[in-house]
Amino acid sequence: MPGDASVDDIDRAIIAELQADGRRPYTEIARTVGLAEATVRQRIRRLERKGVIQVVAVVAPLRLGLRRVLIGVRVRGRTLTDVEGQLRVLPEVDYVGVTTGSYDLVLMAACLDEEAVAELVTERIRAIPGVDSLDVVTILRETKDAYRYAAT
Repeated sequence: MPGDASVDDIDRAIIAELQADGRRPYTEIARTVGLAEATVRQRIRRLERKGVIQVVAVVAPLRLGLRRVLIGVRVRGRTLTDVEGQLRVLPEVDYVGVTTGSYDLVLMAACLDEEAVAELVTERIRAIPGVDSLDVVTILRETKDAYRYAAT
């Protein structure tokens, strides 16, 4: 649930350090935020366990030659949870968000080529019961992808 992770200012400082360099040693982070290394390690594990952070290698799909698409989905006749659950398991889909506005769900996906985009959209997403309509936007160039979400 949003907002239930109880993140304090020290956690935010640790998150900022990891966002600057996810491979930075805990000893350096501890020195920067003024804590013992063991405390930093414990806080990072807690943040990971609660799903607040995930330390991973972030890939730039376009630089790998993949096609990046944003898909807005309108749902009818099924619950959002039903449709969202089926979209989450599609391997090309790396982001699913429940939204307000014109779409009920927004997806980000990365596909090998245009044919793979077409197959994903026409054969698999449209076949999910409850998917009423969708719009697909192809991302031609990414000008910012910062992954910096440390709310103050």
